[in-house]
Amino acid sequence: MPIVSVTTWPTDNDEQCRELMEELTATVHRITGAPLDKITVYVREVPRERWSEGGVLGSNPEFATLSRRTG
Repeated sequence: MPIVSVTTWPTDNDEQCRELMEELTATVHRITGAPLDKITVYVREVPRERWSEGGVLGSNPEFATLSRRTG
């Protein structure tokens, strides 16, 4: 049955994470018809210092700008 994996930076907002998992479960159920008790959703949180985009660590204060450069 469906397994949904979400990878993101750590968050302290447990309510937001719970809501995301509930909504993903409901959407998978609605679209695929899979039984609710057979849908697995898990959130994997990766520390910012272990994540990079464009070679720029997520913990870099200028991440939003530097990770979007193209050259």
